Amino acid sequence: MAKQNTQIIEEVLVSPLEKIISRIGQGVAEAQQAIDLNSMAMQTMIENEPALKEKGLEATWYHMPETEVKLKLALNFKRVDTLKNKKLVVRKHRMFGSPMNASYKNTFNGDFSGSSQIKFKIVSIPPPGRPG
Repeated sequence: MAKQNTQIIEEVLVSPLEKIISRIGQGVAEAQQAIDLNSMAMQTMIENEPALKEKGLEATWYHMPETEVKLKLALNFKRVDTLKNKKLVVRKHRMFGSPMNASYKNTFNGDFSGSSQIKFKIVSIPPPGRPG
């Protein structure tokens, strides 16, 4: 009996900004891991094939040294209060972002001209203890 994988995709319209940026970072890391796994599989295939191995072939390794991200979002600050026994324990101000896409426009009657743009880079660095 084969296992059935079911994916549920949910579009999230409003998320804390740190969650959006964190998820983008995770996506970049997952992409680099997939690239590395492909190169490892290719190297294993070469090493297990005598005709290829004796020719001195090696797998190509790819690396994303830098990823630039530009997001167009509707941004807003919200106060988040944490209560304990009906008394204020923590008051934080957090920034939330919403993607400026057709769903946002239709759901909230959003205005693309009022969006904000956030630009950041994810840059690879050598592991600790190794020279750069």
